[in-house]
Amino acid sequence: MEQLNDTVPIFQKMARVMLTLLVLGILALMFILLQSPIGALWRNLFDALFGFSGTHAAWFVTRASGIIAYFLLWLSTIWGLGVSTKFFDRAVPRAFTYDAHEYISLLALVFVFAHIVVLLFDTFTPFNLAELAIPFISGYRPVWTGIGILSWYLALLVTVTFYLRKWIGLGSFRAIHLLSFAAYAGVTLHGWFAGTDTNFALMRWLYLGSALVVVIMTSLWLLLRNKGAANALIKSQETQIESVEPEIAQDLQSSYFGVQTVSFDEYRRKYDPRP
Repeated sequence: MEQLNDTVPIFQKMARVMLTLLVLGILALMFILLQSPIGALWRNLFDALFGFSGTHAAWFVTRASGIIAYFLLWLSTIWGLGVSTKFFDRAVPRAFTYDAHEYISLLALVFVFAHIVVLLFDTFTPFNLAELAIPFISGYRPVWTGIGILSWYLALLVTVTFYLRKWIGLGSFRAIHLLSFAAYAGVTLHGWFAGTDTNFALMRWLYLGSALVVVIMTSLWLLLRNKGAANALIKSQETQIESVEPEIAQDLQSSYFGVQTVSFDEYRRKYDPRP
């Protein structure tokens, strides 16, 4: 019975991984089919149902999906920092914060994917599949569009590692997760310099305000991380002190914490048997 209970979580995780791979495979297949004659039939169907052939229709949709994707990527970044700093632990269970971070990241990728796919229908600023998949070859602001594509790949890599923690190890998982900072920074640069909505003051304040929150949360994370490392070092030194002779340990501990200062000559006269 215990063995059965142990295997249930494993099958659940395997099912989640397989479902994720299936969804990604379906999306990739749809992405390829859009470039085939079948894709032309789909576009005609969208035109008939939603008037999607309007000059600005796809442009409006891709702008909206891009803004939502940026907000979700920002939320995923600060949520991850909140998990690392245990910011939410007093309010909600830690298991919930982990799951919420994972699902926010997945939802962000969905909107990023929508942002990319809709650009294939955009007749106002047309893109082809290669321009949306390969960085820095686009005819539209190639540098900032390329940075956006690289950021999408980094965000995808970081999110996929949620399902690979058992295989890559916790150290590799944390190291790869540091790339989320680069992904967020790249997305912010992409939105600011490649997005047409930067002309609006509201969007500029959105970018600046969200970046400021990330900077504050990152500073708090680094502060707590350094404090944790310092506490670990002190505990390690206390353990070493306790392992030596009690009388020596008492003098060393007093000297270390500043309660009593023992000079080298006094220490040598007291404990060194040599004349």
